[in-house]
Amino acid sequence: MNRRDILKILGIASAGPLLPGFLQAQPKAVGPSPSRGQAPAGPAPADYTVVVIGSGFGGTMTALSIARALESRNKGEKMLMLERGGWWTTPVGTVQDKEVRTAEFLRCKMQPVQYWSSVENLMGLVDILLRCVRRPENEDGLYDLTKFGKNIGKGSSEDDGVTVLRASGVGGGSLVYANVTIQPPRWIFEDERWPLSWDSKPDSSARGSLNDYFETARDAIGYGVLFALQQRAHRHGSPDPAKESDKVNTGLSNIVTRSAPLQPHWKKRADPSNPNSDRKIRYISLDNAGPDPMNRLWLDRARVFQTAMSQLTPDFGTVDSSINDINPETDPPGPVDRPARNYCERQGRCVVGCLPGARQTLNKQLQRAILGGPNLDDPTGPDTPSIFNQTYPLISLQALSEVNLINARPEGGYEVHYTRREPGDSSTVQELRITAQRVIVAAGCIGTNLLLLRSKEGGVRTEAIGLPDLSDKVGFGFSTNGDYLAFMENTCERVSLTRGPITTSFGHFNTADQATGGDISRFHTIEDNGIPRALSAVVGFGIPVLRAVSAGGGQERGFGFILRVLGEFLKKLRKDIGCLLKHPKHRPDILRSEDEVTARMMCVAAMGREASIGQFRLGTSEEETELRVSRTDGKNFYEDSIYDEIRATLARMAKVLSSEAAPGIFVNPFVDEIAGSLGGKSIGISHPLGGCRMARTVAEGVADEFGRVFRKTQTPGESFYPGLYIADAALVPSALGVNPSLTISALALRVADRVIEELPAT
Repeated sequence: MNRRDILKILGIASAGPLLPGFLQAQPKAVGPSPSRGQAPAGPAPADYTVVVIGSGFGGTMTALSIARALESRNKGEKMLMLERGGWWTTPVGTVQDKEVRTAEFLRCKMQPVQYWSSVENLMGLVDILLRCVRRPENEDGLYDLTKFGKNIGKGSSEDDGVTVLRASGVGGGSLVYANVTIQPPRWIFEDERWPLSWDSKPDSSARGSLNDYFETARDAIGYGVLFALQQRAHRHGSPDPAKESDKVNTGLSNIVTRSAPLQPHWKKRADPSNPNSDRKIRYISLDNAGPDPMNRLWLDRARVFQTAMSQLTPDFGTVDSSINDINPETDPPGPVDRPARNYCERQGRCVVGCLPGARQTLNKQLQRAILGGPNLDDPTGPDTPSIFNQTYPLISLQALSEVNLINARPEGGYEVHYTRREPGDSSTVQELRITAQRVIVAAGCIGTNLLLLRSKEGGVRTEAIGLPDLSDKVGFGFSTNGDYLAFMENTCERVSLTRGPITTSFGHFNTADQATGGDISRFHTIEDNGIPRALSAVVGFGIPVLRAVSAGGGQERGFGFILRVLGEFLKKLRKDIGCLLKHPKHRPDILRSEDEVTARMMCVAAMGREASIGQFRLGTSEEETELRVSRTDGKNFYEDSIYDEIRATLARMAKVLSSEAAPGIFVNPFVDEIAGSLGGKSIGISHPLGGCRMARTVAEGVADEFGRVFRKTQTPGESFYPGLYIADAALVPSALGVNPSLTISALALRVADRVIEELPAT
């Protein structure tokens, strides 16, 4: 039975276009079908009290917050998390896990687990591409490169102009992000598109204020959600502070030195976005004074980037990184009373898997809360009881489980339909369904938009399934967040892209401060970006080759373009091998290490205040991707004016980094002449936002400021789908212009508070 047969059985295929990627087998009905316009009639017996779809920042923040509340109620309530990916961990020994017992422990708990790619050369790239990239024949892969468009035959395609890198694994986007924990300028939330009622005054620290939620979010990422919630309770009157033993991680860090715990001798100033916080912005000292006047202990990339930023904007500094490190300011260099923790070893591998286990990925918090963990201090075995086995028994997690549909039950609550794959065998799939009194949708921007569009469309096309009364604005308000990746070759100073965390520093432009440009409509952020060694050879060699091809005069596409690339590659290879044979004492480029290949290349990531007027829709045929996306003004995504602002700033930065004799230029390989030679320009992004945006009414958006999903109804008192919430990036109504993880976490904690408030007393 194929997909068309299934849809025909469900009464959908004949009613309109196909629902892409729908169930592979017909789900069995549970009770009578809801009629159009009929609201769920209140709480009803269900398999679970709460089901959380997704395990990224939104899913983890809400799930652990609600689990803590349910545990205190002691009413036998249950919670389930559904995650489409599996568990990922390091294959090498770490400070905390010298015998690599974490993977063994997960397997003992019948959890699907894979290792990060650990090879640091070209074979590492092969491993990533073959084993770690998610595709139809490898659905257990971690890296999901989602491209939107249509295959129009004869080797041609219609490209929507956006390609999204997202994660498929327990921990969601935290597994592949750059660890940057940064708060947007306060005026972002004063935009009319943000219907927020929280107290946003700079000096307010009251419970429920902007400052309170962002402070709690920092603690939730840096130490752990459960620690953060107890710490918040203590701030607001609870006599019991959070315990040191409740910390999963060691807190946010600022990493700019070549190793831990070297003293960087930086300067500090208050954060204009959070002026009352104890955390300060740390930035490079260029006074040529002190014990390290030339900043020799700094990572080259951090030193070069911040020095350049100091000539372009006064609002720059070191990012708060969600990475464990040994802090030179607070941690003594000798033994400490608390247990040793994994720390950053500056391997430059953040986005391909942290081998030392220092990154504060959310899978660590979920494992400890749901499964416990191996006793890493006892050599007798992975199941020896330990402090890490203090779990919440009411919460469970099913990995390799992808939700296809949410169905409103007439008796109240929801039916969740999902497919569950067998570990290591994507061809073996179970079609399952569960019922829940409450559902938190936190599948990430792309996943949440796809799920809700599919559920709405199903409800429109048949009386039997779906959420037909969702807002007509489902899919509207998508934003690329101004994501932009660029490279510059031949910097004056060595940058050493492969050393350190992926991101160390930032610079803000066009904030409300006139010194940075002043025009907040043009606000954008520039950050340095490292390159893992496994990718450095491709970046260092690939970009010059593509540039040479593009500059060769031709604009061939398809097979002709491939031939030109192959020709340039063979030309360079022949030159290197010939040099080696003729001059054995002369070392050709082919023998340079991965560190050397990108030693004089700067890579930056930018984000900006993009228009946020994209619209998702479901694909309407087998030739189309499950989702299609376009701007409502008819422009291409790369034509947004924010990209002109970003390119102008990078042009200024290039002048600072290069010499007059050899001026440099930043190149974005996704949208410049290289992309044109490849046949299409597509913005490559990793921070998609919106599409199920918060709003004041159902006519303007999909949910309210607390994530409660609107219903189109004429019945008084039924303006929401009761117990249905959104708690992820899809809820964000505008571009942030910064990395969104902290904002998503703060909003998700706020959603969780509202869910807890609305739990029935009995």
